[in-house]
Amino acid sequence: GVRLVGSEMCIRDRYYSILDAETNEVVVPYGSGSQISCDSSGNYFNLDLNGYQPERYYKLEYRIQSGSGTDEEINQYYDEGFTFKVTL
Repeated sequence: GVRLVGSEMCIRDRYYSILDAETNEVVVPYGSGSQISCDSSGNYFNLDLNGYQPERYYKLEYRIQSGSGTDEEINQYYDEGFTFKVTL
């Protein structure tokens, strides 16, 4: 799994998105299938790399949602410049 550095405190309603780093095409959109989990060590998610193209770079972005389903709902988007390469 991927452990988010500096996220020792659990934050609920956090989601990730994976994009092709070259084309910016969304591979994994924000949504219920990309919710970030939380345990006693902080936030994390498991990423199944089946279906990703080898030798390509991907980037990770994430969103924190607060006030979900209310008129006060706020979405904050973060791009920390994290990229990874899928190898054989």
